[in-house]
Amino acid sequence: MQEYEYYEKVENGDLNWVIPNEVLAFMGPSGKSYDKNGSRLHTPDDYSKLFNALNVERVIRLNKPTYDKNRFERFGFKVDDLYFIDGSTPSIEIINDFIEFMEN
Repeated sequence: MQEYEYYEKVENGDLNWVIPNEVLAFMGPSGKSYDKNGSRLHTPDDYSKLFNALNVERVIRLNKPTYDKNRFERFGFKVDDLYFIDGSTPSIEIINDFIEFMEN
């Protein structure tokens, strides 16, 4: 419970296990470390350190790209894009691709 409460905070990554130790959901990282007001943002480099500790192997990007996926790949993560408009229903192709990733 303490781990959940820690990681759900924006300053600690805004992430949660959807399926414990299998599927992790997290706030889309930023391409930069700070916003225009000086608030700290999480970059792929920040998440990569944590993901290595949590044994994450693949990042599936469902949102519009806001960062260079090579920033995850250089840490050894597989990165796949299954983008669909936020708030919309993903296409059957995206759903099938997502299921295939989960099964493999």
